Amino acid sequence: MSIATIVAVLIAGCGAGVVTGLIGASAVTFAVPVLILFASVSAYQAIGVSLLTDVVASLVAAWVYHKHGRLRIRPALIIAAAAATGALIGSWLSTRLPDAHLGAITALIILATGIRLTVRPQSLLPHESGKPRLLMRLPLSTSTVHLVASLLGGLGIGLFCGVSGAGGGISILFLLVYAMGFSPHEAIGTSVLVMAFTAAFGGVAHTIHGAFPWGIAGLAAIGGIVGALGASAIANRCHERRLARVAGVTFTVLAAVMLISRYIL
Repeated sequence: MSIATIVAVLIAGCGAGVVTGLIGASAVTFAVPVLILFASVSAYQAIGVSLLTDVVASLVAAWVYHKHGRLRIRPALIIAAAAATGALIGSWLSTRLPDAHLGAITALIILATGIRLTVRPQSLLPHESGKPRLLMRLPLSTSTVHLVASLLGGLGIGLFCGVSGAGGGISILFLLVYAMGFSPHEAIGTSVLVMAFTAAFGGVAHTIHGAFPWGIAGLAAIGGIVGALGASAIANRCHERRLARVAGVTFTVLAAVMLISRYIL
């Protein structure tokens, strides 16, 4: 492995860890393009490496958020179980559905959300009543809302991820904030734990089909640990309004990169 390849892999892992620890986004959004362009890794292997990096970076970030009291373990486990079920069903459905530019649709939704959060970061903050924004008028207790949202939301996210191949980190973040009333810090801390489980399923699947670049995966994981530790520590010291704006800018950039790589490069 050349020095240039080692540097590229470490940058891919570190950048993935930063994205995960800072806003709870999937490592795939950053690492895959870098690995393909600068480390001469196939797309399939790049996704596998990114997913395994996601597992390590997400667990590290979850530990940091837990230390700050911003991780809800029970909702995370329920969403993870529902998402895993949905992903299995979605993977089966994906073989029977035509390509409808799902990736582009996802990117456009993320782009619109990113612009909104950049301009109005308060839209990501919890409502003054403390109740979920989307379910404020329903006569349900908070615990019931959390259970229903965790099951249905996790299942829906899993279905979409299984069909489109998307990571789901941003979708989990939105579910926790808008349907369950979590603060941005709690939402990111909880979403990264969910991602650790969902990424593990996908990562294992990639390691058992064909040759897998374990050396590259190990280097990327090291970078992911460093990036996740630093970014999650910074995020937990950041004011929630500022964190929401950072998330908006990051979402906007990631969505733009997704669209450019799909339709221009």
